[in-house]
Amino acid sequence: MEGGGRRSVTPAGVAADPGSFRRPQARWRRRQQQQQQKKKLLPRGKQPSAPQPGQRSFPDSALCFTWDGCHSYVFLISKEKKKVNCKPKNQDEQEIPFRLREIMKSRQEMKNLTSNKKRKKEAQVAFQKTLEKEAKGMEPDIAVPKFKQWKGEATGAYIQRMEQEAQHVLFLSKNQATRQPEAQAAPKKKSEGKKAFQKRRMDKIRRKKEEKAAERLEQELLQDTVKFGEVVLQPPELTAKPRRSISRDQPGKKSLMLRELLSPCDVSQPLTTSLARQRIVEEERERAIKAYRALKKLKQQRQGVLLT
Repeated sequence: MEGGGRRSVTPAGVAADPGSFRRPQARWRRRQQQQQQKKKLLPRGKQPSAPQPGQRSFPDSALCFTWDGCHSYVFLISKEKKKVNCKPKNQDEQEIPFRLREIMKSRQEMKNLTSNKKRKKEAQVAFQKTLEKEAKGMEPDIAVPKFKQWKGEATGAYIQRMEQEAQHVLFLSKNQATRQPEAQAAPKKKSEGKKAFQKRRMDKIRRKKEEKAAERLEQELLQDTVKFGEVVLQPPELTAKPRRSISRDQPGKKSLMLRELLSPCDVSQPLTTSLARQRIVEEERERAIKAYRALKKLKQQRQGVLLT
């Protein structure tokens, strides 16, 4: 029987037992069944996910048993084989050949030449700045040490370590080169065009604010504040003329002599009403005021009765 490249050899004069080749396999299968039964008996959440101490698991390997008549041998054969010229698992998804990948990579590098040049230029500029700083004698700031006692460190060792670090910082600060003050860049001045644009923008905003304030004031003036319990005894009197009223000052409305000669048939309307008409209008007005006052009084009496 083959197993891991080795063949079982039967000594001379010893007959091989055909059932002996199956004994180790049966024993191994019995052990596996016992372990599975133990896992089933364990409650959920407490099943061992990893092999127990003293056990070894080989998930990607296969067991092979041999028997030489006196001893049994167990071999582990790896399931992973070297894949050379193997057909793809899926015919629709095939890997790109190596040479084609190299060609695609070289083309991508040719496209990114500009970015590489830019990266090199930035690196040169940064290197130049570091050289200038070193020439001026500029050095980085000395880091302030942070002391913390280590776990298991003795108090005397901790104090000695703090003393050494403090002495080192003092030594660096004493031997540090004199620094030059950092040159501050002058603030940029605004151009005349920007100043004019900013001024026009501010004027526009100011005009809008003034217009809004005027509109708000006009609305406040047009609103009448009515006090609580205020009573109106008569309707308001209209003193202003309506906008579309007929006025004699408009062109074509004046009674000129030329117009009278051209249209003799037209009868001129009296500009003022008669006394009788004025008396009738005044009586109607007085009657309307009395009716309004009586209605108001009746309404107030009803409200008083409801309140009582």
